[in-house]
Amino acid sequence: MRIDTIPQGAYIVPWMRPSLSFDEITSMTCYDIDAVMTGALKLNMTFTINIINGTRVVPSTVYLSHDKNYLYVGGKFRGMYENPTTTVKRTLSNYFNIYFDVANDGILTFPESGSMLGVYVNPGACWRTEFAWNYEDLVWSQSRTLPHSVWLMGYSYYSPNAQPAFAIGNYFDALYDNSTGTVIILYSKYLCNPATSEINMLQMRQGERWVMGFLIEIGYDRSGEYVDFVDGWPHKIYPYSSNDASTWPKLVIDLTNPPPGFT
Repeated sequence: MRIDTIPQGAYIVPWMRPSLSFDEITSMTCYDIDAVMTGALKLNMTFTINIINGTRVVPSTVYLSHDKNYLYVGGKFRGMYENPTTTVKRTLSNYFNIYFDVANDGILTFPESGSMLGVYVNPGACWRTEFAWNYEDLVWSQSRTLPHSVWLMGYSYYSPNAQPAFAIGNYFDALYDNSTGTVIILYSKYLCNPATSEINMLQMRQGERWVMGFLIEIGYDRSGEYVDFVDGWPHKIYPYSSNDASTWPKLVIDLTNPPPGFT
């Protein structure tokens, strides 16, 4: 059993489920994520994304909670908008990442995992999930094309005909407001899913307490000359070719003493 000591200054994720079911959420045109994630750990931050001929300042809120099966992740990112440059006609997707130093040793090693959610925004899009997609884990491992390790998509470790093992749970929704450029996301990530054990390092057992380093990142489509439209909290790491996680803040998920209603 892994029962980590909680360090001073760590962020403790509370026991809490979203107040609405996934079916209720996806049937709504929009919703108040503050109300849906009332009682969650709420992290307020501001991202400054350097783009061509300027910057995007994005005041943001990230919400974290858990039950015995899932980590719930929410986010509200104000002023992203769909295109960070007028030099390309195509729209660049918005994305959100949360990375984990699962071993909490300050050094990333295979197969430490994170989760990524991209929101593809068409001009004129407004508040619906058909403009979004989600991915299975990102995996820290040796690149087949680069001389060092990087965060890679989990499907890189499956044959072309195999079904990737997804780490996203039963919640997934993403909304976009075309008038304000606000992106809202809500999803759940398995705390333990044996089906994804090959790559998913969040394999907690009931009665365990894990302390992990974590880092949050938002940005735009990573392709070609537009690869560095990104910022991170508490600091920027992209293009994340370093395995140094020693300065990441600490996140606590504690399954040792579930409150009533969560057993």
